[in-house]
Amino acid sequence: MSLQADLTDLLLTDPALADLVGARITWGRRAPGEGLPALVLMRVGATHDYHMKGVTALRRTRIQADILAATLAEASAVEAALTARLDGVRGPHGGTDVRGLFVEALRDGLDTDRDGSGIHRIVADLIVHHRLHNKENER
Repeated sequence: MSLQADLTDLLLTDPALADLVGARITWGRRAPGEGLPALVLMRVGATHDYHMKGVTALRRTRIQADILAATLAEASAVEAALTARLDGVRGPHGGTDVRGLFVEALRDGLDTDRDGSGIHRIVADLIVHHRLHNKENER
């Protein structure tokens, strides 16, 4: 599996998040007609770790998590559940060996939905230090 699939699985299997967003966790953009609250994830940065012999199997990936909700209270509840589930996570998850996952920064904002209604947005920057378990990393 990929980091994206493993992170999605971590979120989908969390009871608190399931109560709030159900299966409305997507990568890249929110599906047309999808309800709120929802969580939209996007990889916004990724770096490799290096040593004197070249690249290592360690990675540092920045994920932007957009929490979208009709009210600030709903968005804040999703933020709390997301932070409780992910901040400080370590260990193997699917094919990813998470060395540390942290909620680094939070930003609030407002947006407009496709129908013109207001959306409360909380953007969470997630930093994932990880190593994928696959042949590509056997250097």
